[in-house]
Amino acid sequence: MSFLNKGRVNIAITNHVLRYAFHKSNTMNGLMEHGQIEIPQGTIQDGRLINKAVFTEVVNQLVHQHKWKRKNLFIAMPDDTVVIRQIQIPASLTKDEAKSYIYTQIGNQIYLPFSNPVIDIELLDTEEGKHHVLLYAYPKEKLTEYIDAFQNAGLNPTAADLTSLSIYRYYYKNKSDDKKHVLLIHWNNDSLSLTIIQEHKAVFTRHIKVNDISTDLEEESLMQYVNDYLIEINRIIDFYRYSITKGEYQINQLILSGDFLYLAKIKQLLFEMVEIPIENFERDELKATYVDVLGLALKKDV
Repeated sequence: MSFLNKGRVNIAITNHVLRYAFHKSNTMNGLMEHGQIEIPQGTIQDGRLINKAVFTEVVNQLVHQHKWKRKNLFIAMPDDTVVIRQIQIPASLTKDEAKSYIYTQIGNQIYLPFSNPVIDIELLDTEEGKHHVLLYAYPKEKLTEYIDAFQNAGLNPTAADLTSLSIYRYYYKNKSDDKKHVLLIHWNNDSLSLTIIQEHKAVFTRHIKVNDISTDLEEESLMQYVNDYLIEINRIIDFYRYSITKGEYQINQLILSGDFLYLAKIKQLLFEMVEIPIENFERDELKATYVDVLGLALKKDV
């Protein structure tokens, strides 16, 4: 009976917590409840599910507590192993045909750092009988492990999304400025993901593992800790301008999100380093920590 499944669960996966939101619809006004729950250390490492039994029990507790049994679930996956490539395919192919064709070329003309991927594509422009295509590839085994665990806990996994795309969706739906060249800086306590969004499409991503940090760092120690990461952010900004767009465009918007303890300080340092507007959702009712799962909740039903 469909009324038993009214509403949907949205969960963003990180190495240390699950962030969740329950929505009665995929609109900003549909939020019913939200929060996060810690995951025992070692359950997830570098975005990969290591201890499936422990993870399933954590989710099972959420399902039981919130009465989510058999609810549809949308998942924001960690971005650490996503591969983004721009490739060319015959222009005569439809989108479905293009995906099938690309699968046949993996390991032949298209090389990925993992086997058995799940893929999605964005068709770009056509030139001289060729379609330019953005290819997004993700390890299927990694996704399947999470889907199995959520199913075992009583949820109905319906769709998966990248965390970066969920965050950008929230930004795009809530901000009036239509910036075409965006660098998304998603900084969690143990990881940093840098994603370039061009014309509302992710065209580049870089994932960096972040070392553990104390909750009571002195100013000098904090500067030493974040300096290398800030240098990498600036390098990516230059890389986009001079390598990807050959000097034609430059990043004109930074989006800063995540659960990093010193995110406010990072914004201040970025402001001093580059003359680019920074959005960190500080005026939003819910803090930047939850932007990933709130953006996931805006993903259309499938």
